Amino acid sequence: MSEIMPSKRNFGDTVDDIINNPAYDMLGGYHIFLRRMVIPFFLFIIAMLLWELTQNQIVTAVLTGLMVGPVFGLERVFAEWQIRKQSK
Repeated sequence: MSEIMPSKRNFGDTVDDIINNPAYDMLGGYHIFLRRMVIPFFLFIIAMLLWELTQNQIVTAVLTGLMVGPVFGLERVFAEWQIRKQSK
């Protein structure tokens, strides 16, 4: 069992797994930036717009939470579209 799952992994191994992940090769390597920075910023903008429209903290929180799924779904659709575009 210890051969399959090493008990200790150092930070370098984790960084290498992230950097060498072929899923992040799309968009010239900017896909990881998109997931980590642009999507939370987009959700923040949605929350600010909802707050401006509703002026209700609970409604803003619920509607922004409901938007998390569609935002990540759009990101996945975009990623699959890029993969199909690159394979042609």
